[in-house]
Amino acid sequence: MKTETAQVRADEKRSWHSGKCHCGAVTFDVLLTSHLTVSLCNCDICFKSGFQEILVTEDRFRITKGQGHLEPYKFGESASHTFCKTCHILPFYRPRSHPTGYYSVNARCMDDLSFAEVKYHDFDGQNWAASLAAGLQAFTE
Repeated sequence: MKTETAQVRADEKRSWHSGKCHCGAVTFDVLLTSHLTVSLCNCDICFKSGFQEILVTEDRFRITKGQGHLEPYKFGESASHTFCKTCHILPFYRPRSHPTGYYSVNARCMDDLSFAEVKYHDFDGQNWAASLAAGLQAFTE
């Protein structure tokens, strides 16, 4: 499977960035460079909820508070989404394309998106299997 990956400069350092659901019951940190690729998926759940994906490896993601506030939601063969059971916001989930080793983080739940560069990438989630097979999924870095 071919996958688009943003180029990371060899000398660029990563730093931890915080995020949370709306009510703050669930908080998390993501290790990122200052150059991001954010995917805009048009599948029903991403489009209707406004989810903007930052796809990162598991070692660059950590839940800092609120594991007990997460409620799973799955429909059909979709990913295993996790919502805050207090405010019902989807801050992150395990992507269907990579059910182990990765997290899909909602860029809209990040506390600060003032990075040197943010590129937006359209992903045709309505035709998920074909888009994935064509290598059109983008990793953040």
